[in-house]
Amino acid sequence: MGNQKTLVRKGRCLNIGNCNKANKHEIIEVNVGEDFVCPECGGELVEVKHRFPVVPIIAGGIVVVLLLVLLVWKPWSEDLPKPVGTEPTGAVEDSVKTSGVDEESVDTLAMEADSAKIITEEGEDITPVDPEFTGTGTLKFEYGVYVGHIVEGKAQGAGTLTYTKRHRISATDSQGRMAEPGDYVTGDFEDNAVKTVRWYGKDKKMKGAILAGSNGL
Repeated sequence: MGNQKTLVRKGRCLNIGNCNKANKHEIIEVNVGEDFVCPECGGELVEVKHRFPVVPIIAGGIVVVLLLVLLVWKPWSEDLPKPVGTEPTGAVEDSVKTSGVDEESVDTLAMEADSAKIITEEGEDITPVDPEFTGTGTLKFEYGVYVGHIVEGKAQGAGTLTYTKRHRISATDSQGRMAEPGDYVTGDFEDNAVKTVRWYGKDKKMKGAILAGSNGL
């Protein structure tokens, strides 16, 4: 019986200023059955409830969750496909071919565009193209005639291109659509190239729409 643990209650004295134990916020233990008062000043104690530390419980829970995730993930991660390495520098040069764009046609279009000449609204024929010319006018290409806005000697902005011979509309059109003589495209141009246009036949019926770098409609 001598080893039986004595039950106690814990409390704090609130008689601050008149009691040293209260000033020190000291926790006072009183045996169950005895008066629950401060042994120094005799003031009534306020019971302190025992609380479990919250932080260790939360931290322990996080550790358990992480361990479970690692145990579940490891078997699955072994079956995942290995990441593909970064393409070598040469892959950039091949990107035109893999995207369905004919590299030779890109060069051809660029050469033909550079061979254009300008006829201004006043009818003045500027040959070769004046790289400083900006305004509204006409550009004559080997495959057609452009009428619209020109910036520094190139078709730029809103305009219409009428084809005089069969020609690929856009080098970046993965469908490789060809315009026939008399067909025309109207819309937005950039650096002598089609950007976003509507495509019409010589009967003025719409054949489709083309957005540079996409399949269009």
